[in-house]
Amino acid sequence: MAFEAIKNRKSALVLLVSLFFATTFFCLQYVGIQTVGTTVRRPCQTPVFDWRIVSAEEMSAEDMMSYFLWPNRTSCRLAHDFGGHMKRKPSGLDGQKAVCLNPVQVAPPPGECLVYSFGINNEWSFDDNMERYGCKVYAFDPSMKAEDHDRSPAIHFFKLGLHSQDTTNKKGWRLRSLTSIYNMLKKRHGERIIDYLKMDIELDEWAVIPQIIKSGMLDKIRQLAVEIHLPIKDSPEQMRDRVRIIRSLEEEGMVRFDSKLNPWYSGTFKLLGLSGPRGYEIAWYNSKFLNSKSS
Repeated sequence: MAFEAIKNRKSALVLLVSLFFATTFFCLQYVGIQTVGTTVRRPCQTPVFDWRIVSAEEMSAEDMMSYFLWPNRTSCRLAHDFGGHMKRKPSGLDGQKAVCLNPVQVAPPPGECLVYSFGINNEWSFDDNMERYGCKVYAFDPSMKAEDHDRSPAIHFFKLGLHSQDTTNKKGWRLRSLTSIYNMLKKRHGERIIDYLKMDIELDEWAVIPQIIKSGMLDKIRQLAVEIHLPIKDSPEQMRDRVRIIRSLEEEGMVRFDSKLNPWYSGTFKLLGLSGPRGYEIAWYNSKFLNSKSS
């Protein structure tokens, strides 16, 4: 009995020491965000596992960056990256988009899914992969030197851009709201759910997202992937407004399941006193589909 007691005490001591080192290691981690001249390390406190419970007003500059990077991956049991191409310095995959495949109610239905892809820049790997998955893809980019055409039987390209209103900009690019584009394409695909909407529109997302919510088009989107772009001249309050815009999606029932920083797009936010990534790829699914049996 005495031997067993000693053995149990040793086991408990080993466990406590292990927990101490594990906690210390966790508290010293950071995600590539640095203050000017020094590395940001969050103080050893109860870690935030769900940024939805933290108000934008409470967030420091470092917190806001951590919120953008928060992946919330436990909300999706199976997520695959579609598309992407290898880049250097640093080496890694760029252009891939996370697609949630389980829960099955929020997954794009193979063989009959509809994709809107905004922002191509002659990089078709995501669109090609979604075609192979079984989707019909409508791709849009006003900046490309290409006119409307069919890339394949299932991929249709339009020299159009996504915006918060119907307009033509100084470059002569035709820009349309999501409502206008959807109404234009209803003749082709009918009154359908957009199973996956990809958006990489170089800062215009900050005007487009509120318009999509206001118009009610969010109810027609099963999954949404946005590359957000952060201006380096933002003040703390301007960055907080961007947090509020992303938060508004989640308050409308969009559940985040992935976020990745863009290591090829970084800079110094002088008014925030830190440097780090300027781009984040964030993906959500629409929780309203969790209880639906069909689209």
